[in-house]
Order: sequence, then structure tokens, then C-alpha cells
Amino acid sequence: MAKIKMPRSNPRMDMTPLVDLGFLLVTFFMLTAQFRPEEAVVVDTPSSRSQSPIPTENLMTVIVDSAGRVFWDFTDKKVRREVIKEMGVRYKMDFDADQTQRFVNLNAIGLSMQQLPAYLNLDAAPDRAAVDKQSSGIPIDSTNNQLLDWIRVTQLIFSSGAEGKNPIVALKGDGNVNYSVINKVIKIFQSPTVKINRFKMITDLEESRMTAPPSTN
Repeated sequence: MAKIKMPRSNPRMDMTPLVDLGFLLVTFFMLTAQFRPEEAVVVDTPSSRSQSPIPTENLMTVIVDSAGRVFWDFTDKKVRREVIKEMGVRYKMDFDADQTQRFVNLNAIGLSMQQLPAYLNLDAAPDRAAVDKQSSGIPIDSTNNQLLDWIRVTQLIFSSGAEGKNPIVALKGDGNVNYSVINKVIKIFQSPTVKINRFKMITDLEESRMTAPPSTN
């Protein structure tokens, strides 16, 4: 009996569902992505050979630019929301929902508390950038040490939800800044109310940091 020959045909795959899925994923990421806020300050950090990994969570950063202005930043938005509420209580300021949300979405803050409400009322990023350029930074004078309040409130808010642990602290200083300003910030770190004796130093390698030893002063 003769064998029945089956007709040969090339296998065929319908790529339409795969293409549709690709477009759906692209559309999803376009609609859900958030633009990173513009940096309030640009810092030319000194070089380093350290290649320690950068913490991306629970990081409080104190920034000092070339003019000696001081800025505060924190990575966690939930903590930021509680910090601005507590700072408002301490300075007898009432931040509304829009101001609070704008603060949560911003990066580094380098203003006195007295300037902050008007700053948060600005809708346009260029307007805030203009204020940032004219700002003198967060006050760190002995009679008006608002940086100490920012640090202490951040510690209290973070530790209340992290079983008593403190956030990771980093100091990012411009390579051209007067060292006396950096020294003043370090002394604030080591004040009795915050007791930060170990912190990260951010260098020009964005992913590089080194642990600073306690001061002997």
C-alpha cells in the first residue's frame, strides 16, 4: 500500500498579540512614569577612589554648595510628609495639602522655614529655581540652627517607624567650599541631640561614598 504523503507547510506564528502587548507596556510606563524634580543645587564634589554602593532608601543628605549654602534632602516620601508636618508644628506654620504634596515631590530644600510657605506656593519649576539661586540656604547659626531641627525631626519620624533605627546620613560638599562650613555641619551632626558620628561622604563618583570617622575635637 502506497504511503500517504502529507503536504509540507512552513510553521507560522502570529506576532500581532505580542506587538499589542509591547505597545500596552510602553503606554503603561509612559502614563505612570514621573519626571524627577529639578535639583535645587548643583555641587561639584571632590574626587575619591572609594567605590562603596550608594544607599537608595532611607537616606538623609545634607548638601553644602560652593557658596557655603546648606540644603536638606530625604529619599522616602512618607517620611518627608511627616517631617514637613512636624516642622510646621515646631515653627507654628500650617501647610495645606497642596504645599505638603509639593514638598514631598521636591528634592533638596535650602531655605529658612520662614521662606518655605511662599516657596511651596510656586507652581512653576523655573520660579522655584530662581528662589533657590537667591536663597542663603538653611540657617546653621548658633542662634538660629534650623538644620539641627531638620535633622532631629527626620530622625524622630524615621525611628518611630523603623523600630528605633536611625536613617542613613550623607554629607555632600562642594570641592570648592570653605572647610569651616563643612566643619560646622559636622559639629551639628555630633551635637548631643542628634549624635551622628558615622555618616557617608559623597564624592564626584556618584556611586562612591566613604564612612567618616568620629571627630576627635
